[in-house]
Amino acid sequence: MGSDFYTDAFAADVAQLRDPAWAEPDPERTAKVRARLDTLADELADQLSTRVRDLPAAAPDDAHLVVRDAGDWHLARLRALREIRTVAGQLADRTVAAAGTRGAGYPQLGDAWAITRQGARKKWPHAVSAMSAPPAGQEARTTIEAFGGTANLSWHGSEGGWWWIGQGADGTPGEAGEDITYDTKEEAAANAGAFLQQHALPPSAGV
Repeated sequence: MGSDFYTDAFAADVAQLRDPAWAEPDPERTAKVRARLDTLADELADQLSTRVRDLPAAAPDDAHLVVRDAGDWHLARLRALREIRTVAGQLADRTVAAAGTRGAGYPQLGDAWAITRQGARKKWPHAVSAMSAPPAGQEARTTIEAFGGTANLSWHGSEGGWWWIGQGADGTPGEAGEDITYDTKEEAAANAGAFLQQHALPPSAGV
């Protein structure tokens, strides 16, 4: 692959978040990953097991495979799996930080970890340090008017979502809430519209 492959257009494309960012793993791929993790857990358990450690020097080369039937070896394997889980969590934290500084927001992080946007924000409160731009073709701020009131929709780059603040026709102020953002502008507009409808002026007498 020559250097002429890395054009400005290529660099600009790499800088943009791709949607969707991944394809769900199929059963065959998942099975392969599980098999590799099984092997890794066995190898680490052998390193941690006192039974394997205390095998005599004259033991056959495959003796460690035989002692894997012992209950204490499985306890060593459980300890190995705990270590793998800890390391996986650390790798996830590092990956989240890298994604956040490259434009990923909490909606994308939550999707990747199969949790909500709010859950991702609580799990990794400082992950999204870079201000992300609103979705392509959408302005960062929009004003809607309905039921005699107005609401302003705004993109919160640090949260990767939309927020609203408004005032109903009856003078009641309202907002999405300090800890609430919406994945889409349409969702924010629907909630703002519901507030404006709730605080519309009653029909005039005789109308």
